[in-house]
Amino acid sequence: MPMSVGALALRNTSQGRTTQLLPRPAEGAMDWGYKAVLTAVTVAAVLMAAQVFGRRLAGMLAGLPVITAPALLWLAQSQGAAFAAQTAVGSVAACGAAAVFALAYERLARRLTALATLAGSLAIGGLAALALSTVAWQAGLAAICAALGCVVAWAALPRPVSTAPAGRRLRGEVWLVAAAAGAVCALIGAWSTQLGPYWSGLLASLPIVSACALVHQQLTAPADELRRLLRGYIGGLAGKAVFGLLFAALVGPLPAAAAVLLAAGLTAALTLALTLTVTRLAPQPRLRAAAVL
Repeated sequence: MPMSVGALALRNTSQGRTTQLLPRPAEGAMDWGYKAVLTAVTVAAVLMAAQVFGRRLAGMLAGLPVITAPALLWLAQSQGAAFAAQTAVGSVAACGAAAVFALAYERLARRLTALATLAGSLAIGGLAALALSTVAWQAGLAAICAALGCVVAWAALPRPVSTAPAGRRLRGEVWLVAAAAGAVCALIGAWSTQLGPYWSGLLASLPIVSACALVHQQLTAPADELRRLLRGYIGGLAGKAVFGLLFAALVGPLPAAAAVLLAAGLTAALTLALTLTVTRLAPQPRLRAAAVL
């Protein structure tokens, strides 16, 4: 049974201290504004690094916890380790809904415009998130839902058979996405108590990075390149789920910053190993001649 914030705040008093789950008095809008800017700069740095890699790895980076990780760190500092751990479990369940979003995007992109595809896939993913909210309080069930969603979506996505030169990037795309990530971080900080752990975790897992990339890809590249990006994104979701589970287990025994770094390092190693394995096993796509513009 999920516990209220007030109930959680009364626990862990063995040493005469109450676990802090409500915002500390000194934590105001300016503090969260600073954290939002720091999150935006971090996301921008990751996206700039991703631009030198292929679409599959770029999609995987879009699925990794580039927004979730800093959000969990800030929540651990302001709301306490218990709240941040439960939020991490919620973000794991949200990975299952994000996999549904990815599969819905590929299906809708076959017959709808880019904006209509994005709106429809977000609506379908939102319904999946609402259904998963019933299991978000249990790490084991959240992990099963995330794994099942990623496996089904990966298997249902058509395998790309050709490749083409990269399309032109949208001007200011990196900073637009980074600003949105910072805004989400500030929103989580301001409303986490009202939202509760699960919906805070879901908000931290919104496909902000991937949505911009998917819309741009749909507008500028062939369908196979969109599918390649989506397959990479689903692989990144699996990494995000692993990160959430590791963070939830580590944030109690370790300080929040150490838990984030260790969970991120282990997740990056696992994701890299998975990427190399899939790359070796996957057949090489046929090169497609570039269209002369």
